[in-house]
Amino acid sequence: MLSPNVKHFIFRSDLNPAFDFIPGQFITIHFERDGKILRRSYSIANVPEQNNIIEFAAGFVEGGPGSDLLFNLKPGDAIDINGPFGRLILKDEVPKRYIFVATSTGITPYRAMLPALQKRLEENKLLEVVILQGVQKREDILYGDEFLRFAKEHPRVSFFAHLSRENEHHLLDHERRGYVQTAFPTLALNPEQDLVYLCGNPGMIDESFAYLKDKGFDMQRIVREKYISSK
Repeated sequence: MLSPNVKHFIFRSDLNPAFDFIPGQFITIHFERDGKILRRSYSIANVPEQNNIIEFAAGFVEGGPGSDLLFNLKPGDAIDINGPFGRLILKDEVPKRYIFVATSTGITPYRAMLPALQKRLEENKLLEVVILQGVQKREDILYGDEFLRFAKEHPRVSFFAHLSRENEHHLLDHERRGYVQTAFPTLALNPEQDLVYLCGNPGMIDESFAYLKDKGFDMQRIVREKYISSK
């Protein structure tokens, strides 16, 4: 378990040639429940290495068919998937600064992007990266150690976890109190040089998008993908 409510899953595809994807994309799981075909989508959390490995994180929803399926799987069980899908990927254009904002499992596509970001940081000595994750409490932070390690290894990278329900008197250095979208006023945003990625809760994305538009951001400099909560 990544957190009390989120589990990391690893599957191996039997495709030949190997299942391929671009970091940031998602897959859709198809399964039957009460005579109906249901679909649930999950962002891929790993890097494509032509080894047919597919990883993703999923949160548990009480009484949810998708949760019942995934959280009761045993090693060796099979699932049906389609994909990859999605346009939440790194563009060819490299900005002055990337700002990646996510809530909960919306952070998973950014995990898959880390090797590509490392390469771009090595190629562009002026590039900066900001990664912001919004969750309720410290125990809900996903892949926090990996993002902190990445930030430690690259001085032009920063990672902050925004906690909406944590006691602000006990915050760690990389933690902030409040919703993740409240960080924007502290970032000295530049609509001409920043490229912002938004992934996760629709409320966060809508509020962030409206704020960024008000600050002069063109739609081409905002990449977004909403996670619709479904059982």
